[in-house]
Amino acid sequence: MTNFRSLFSIPAALIVVFVLAAPLSAQASFADSDEEEVTALYEAGIITGYEDGTFRPDRNVSRAEASVMLARALEFNIENTWTSFSDVTRDHYAAAHIHAAVENSILEGYPQGTFEPDGSLTRAEMAAVLTRSFDMENVHDVSFSDVESGSFFNDYIMDLAGTGITDGYPDGTFRPDNSISRLEFSLMLARALHPEFRPGFEETDPSVDPGENSEAIGAGVVANSATLNVRPEPSTSEASIGRLVEGEEVTVFERTGNWARIKSDELEGYVSQSYLYVDYFDHESPLVGHTIAVDPGHGGSDPGAVANGLQEKEVVLDVGLRLEEELRKAGANVVMTRRSDWYPSLEDRVIQANNMEADIFISIHTNAAGVEAAHGTETFYSAETWAGNSIDLADNLQTQMLEKLDTIDRGVKERGFYVIKNTDMPSALAELAFKTNEAEAEKMKTDGFREDSSDALYEGIVDYFE
Repeated sequence: MTNFRSLFSIPAALIVVFVLAAPLSAQASFADSDEEEVTALYEAGIITGYEDGTFRPDRNVSRAEASVMLARALEFNIENTWTSFSDVTRDHYAAAHIHAAVENSILEGYPQGTFEPDGSLTRAEMAAVLTRSFDMENVHDVSFSDVESGSFFNDYIMDLAGTGITDGYPDGTFRPDNSISRLEFSLMLARALHPEFRPGFEETDPSVDPGENSEAIGAGVVANSATLNVRPEPSTSEASIGRLVEGEEVTVFERTGNWARIKSDELEGYVSQSYLYVDYFDHESPLVGHTIAVDPGHGGSDPGAVANGLQEKEVVLDVGLRLEEELRKAGANVVMTRRSDWYPSLEDRVIQANNMEADIFISIHTNAAGVEAAHGTETFYSAETWAGNSIDLADNLQTQMLEKLDTIDRGVKERGFYVIKNTDMPSALAELAFKTNEAEAEKMKTDGFREDSSDALYEGIVDYFE
């Protein structure tokens, strides 16, 4: 990586306070910053403030700080404090985070063997690390007068801007060499994690809209977040009217896009369904109230098999995110082992599904073989636990995939793969098709194949629960 040299140096004491200080209160109330994106990152444990209750949004973000924030956001393993850099010792506050960021190819050091942890991150470098960290859809074309075509950072900047996370400055520039402030980096990171924060984001149409004075449709509990903002309308542009805490129970009255209208003992308003598990009272879908664990295989430093211009980790994440959306629309609670390009260990995937007491576990993969002729679809189950139910689940998934993907049937087979062997619920591992087969690989590159794969898995899950 051809990194830009740092423009500023931040005292180490200040850096440590910014990223490692304990929260000042249960509610992230910074005296100098009230942005929703900053609050969201605070609540997720990705950032904290200074001891005096400030956020200091205009200070530059260092390479060490960026490593810490990204490692937390991507939930990297941060036990190893060893690095090969002469300027990052084992006792450096960010050593483990830097190790994780480098190990997962998010950041790199300099040719002379240094990392320059105190060096300021530039806007161009910001584009690179966020593009490497998250698998995001490019939705429109952009151009900037000061970004040279063919330059090292050109593709990163264009890819990031194409997602809608940033549109540069009003004068048509991106200013790639400028250092990026704490606030700017926080805004970009929050937008990468939460699409609803992106400029121009449009709420989806209501999937269930029983009316303002309707009866309750379900009971929910706050999950996956220490606190959850309640807003008067279903939009992040509305100021929070209060917060719920993890484990707090609510009554649900309607679903609007990814929002739910709820009422607790003290608050009434809208919350994000991403942090709410709901048991619906009555709904035509058999998935309502069920918790489904979706595991897009591989990720991060583990690309899976690579062939014919495809990386397994990218294909299965795309399919998994599409499946998550379909399941949520049908009233299911969804546990995703990953939503971006990072690698949770096999053990972590199992622990997550078991801790959330998922009703079923689906691991999504694409196949590979030593010969190009191998092709088709197959699904695996483990006979260790829930054998009968796992066979039924695998059968339903396989049937739907064969119908929608138009592939040959390689069968439903028993295998002791770790993630389906050690989960405490009916589990199956689906191999969509072979990326080592040129014809199937070309199909896998299309939006149609990925949408069909998501639909097939969704219908297979519906068939299992009916």
